[in-house]
This record gives sequence, structure tokens and C-alpha cells, in this order.
Amino acid sequence: MSLVAVSREPAFASPVVPPFLVSLPPIRVQPRKSKLLSVPLEELRPTQMAVGMRAVAAKREKVERRARNNRKLRRFLEDRPIPAVRGPNDDLFIIDHHHLSLALLKSDVEEAFVTVVGDLSHLPRKRFLQKMAGLGLLHAYDGHGRAVAPTKLPERLDDMRCDPYRDLAWSVRGAGGFAKTGKPYAEFRWADFFRTRIPRSTVRRDFDYAHDRAMWLARSREAARMPGFIGR
Repeated sequence: MSLVAVSREPAFASPVVPPFLVSLPPIRVQPRKSKLLSVPLEELRPTQMAVGMRAVAAKREKVERRARNNRKLRRFLEDRPIPAVRGPNDDLFIIDHHHLSLALLKSDVEEAFVTVVGDLSHLPRKRFLQKMAGLGLLHAYDGHGRAVAPTKLPERLDDMRCDPYRDLAWSVRGAGGFAKTGKPYAEFRWADFFRTRIPRSTVRRDFDYAHDRAMWLARSREAARMPGFIGR
């Protein structure tokens, strides 16, 4: 579904800029009343290699409930603009909402609203990736938590792979095991925390048991230094 078909009125909103970007001087944050861009989802570039497919499925259900009504879908997407940094060749590298973006794509939504929060398009590709990594805006780790070269990041949303521990972190946060923070890729830190303590086979075979175990771990003293730690 194209957003152009939903409405031809220009989209203006107050985009939600991730808190960690506001304090980064190398990237100029756009004015609060900047125009939202309607961009084909197939053109968006991920800045991470893996997502939680359970989380994607949950977001897909929300999207498809609203897709029956064009205005509801448009309002839903306007309220959730995808923040992106403009890179080489004017490609848009999204730095948040990867799960939502993939859910939209899987739901046959053609476009989403994007807010450009920074412009590094003047940099050559290698320098761009180095800058993004230095700013903490890339998560170059595969579905097993192994580091890879930033050049190996997927070029398309549907090239992202499944990381079951990312689902575990999503599930634990949703259940109140830890709080959402403004820190980039915080849930990947939790995913790696659980990865070293709960066998992958357990997560795949009995997700509910793994979730209960992860909830206990999230509130243990071992997790005290983790972002969003709540404790008992």
C-alpha cells in the first residue's frame, strides 16, 4: 500500500528524535517542524544485521489491523516516523524502528514516513561507516551475536536475519523486566546478556521457560550494570 494513495496532503509533524542523537555535535538534528518524507521501504538501509522475528510478527499484527483503514494506517505511521541518517549516494540509513520497518514490508505496505535526523552524505562509504560506528549508530553483529565488518550490513530490510535472543530481550522488556532507555541498541546488550546465560536450544525449544529464566536474570545482581536495570 502506498502512502500517496492514502492522502496527497504533505505530512508535517514533530518527529521523534532518539535522545542519544540530540547531544551528538557531528550530526545536525533537523528542526522540530521538519517535513516527514514518504520513502519506499525497499530503499531504506538497515544499520543492524538481525532482529527478533517474534517482535516483527507482533508489530505486523498491529500494522495489518490498521491497514484495513487507510486513515488509521497513515496516522499510525505519522506517529512513528523512522529516524534515518542520510549517507553516501543519498541512501537513508535507519537508526531505529527496524522491527516496525520489516513488519511494514512483510505486510505489503510500500512506504513509510521517515525523518532525516542527520546528513553525512558528503562522506565516502568507508568513512561514513566509520563515523556511524564511532557514534554508536551501527550494530554490526550477526544473529549469533558475533561481530562482523560494517561493510557486511544488509542492504535491504528483508535481508536482516533472526536473533532469538533479541526476541527474548523484547519479551522481557515488555513484561517489565527492564526499562526502556534512550541508549542506542540497549536491547541488543540485553540479548547478549541472556545469550551467555541461557542456551540457544532452550530459547528455540521452550521460549516461555527461557522468558521466565530471563526475567529472573534481568532482576538479579548480575544485571545491575545493564541499561534500564530495575532490580527486584
